[in-house]
Amino acid sequence: MVTDFFIEAEDIIKIYSDNRTDVRIGALRSVELRIKKGTLVSIIGPSGAGKSTLLRLIGGLDTVSSGHLKVGDTLLSSPNISTGELTVYKKTIGFLWQFPDKNLLPKLTAEEQIEFPMHPYGYSRECRKRRVLELLTAVGLKDRATHQPSQLSGGEAQRLGIAIALANNPSLVLMDEPTGELDTKNTLMIINYLKELNEQFGTTMIVVTHDHRFARMTPLTYTIKNGQISAVDRIIEETHSSEDRLEREILSYVDKYGNVRIPDDLRQELGIHQLVRFTINRDDPKRPRLEIHPVND
Repeated sequence: MVTDFFIEAEDIIKIYSDNRTDVRIGALRSVELRIKKGTLVSIIGPSGAGKSTLLRLIGGLDTVSSGHLKVGDTLLSSPNISTGELTVYKKTIGFLWQFPDKNLLPKLTAEEQIEFPMHPYGYSRECRKRRVLELLTAVGLKDRATHQPSQLSGGEAQRLGIAIALANNPSLVLMDEPTGELDTKNTLMIINYLKELNEQFGTTMIVVTHDHRFARMTPLTYTIKNGQISAVDRIIEETHSSEDRLEREILSYVDKYGNVRIPDDLRQELGIHQLVRFTINRDDPKRPRLEIHPVND
């Protein structure tokens, strides 16, 4: 089946087992996710919500317990996927972790850091140098080309990490809490750089974070709670007054069983507890509406 989605996750379940205690922990429960190619996406949730687990599954660093997970042409949920296939797949992905020491090598300069992962791919020296300059310029570090990590600020180090993740022109970049160690000023700077890089290179980017500032500044945001996607927040591109104040709407997935997860803030505002009543509003015969009404039993 041909779809418009680059990433498709359907009914994803991930269970971790502790062999010592025979305890099984459900990290993800029936996750639904569909992302188009070239999209900048944030997945936001508290610690333990399952966001890093989901990132690892998409990155091929872990395997699903059940469900359907496909990225591009790679069916990651296939029980028959080989180690070789996973190795090839992971070469198409750039990773950025929270702490700079996981992204940077301490003795290399900024330009050497970006060039280093390009060597196994057979790029000519001229091509590597051109790409390094392009990325240093794109993340605002052209004047830091010969600096080592110890000579960079926290924000500069993360911007360099982003450039490294983009070095081999990956189809997908995955970022785990990229602003977790940064102050507000540097956090907003990183978010803006990600938006600019996404537009410039057209790379699909997924950020998992607890930082709700991403929700207001990224085009598409998923909220994850207790191992489930509870809401989708996206820009309404057709109706906005300025680039800084885009109107947004909150959506929810309907899974293949017909289940709908009502976002927490809407449930609280409407006083929804256990029961709801559905009615069909046919005031406009061409566009009937399904209405949900709280039931106070």
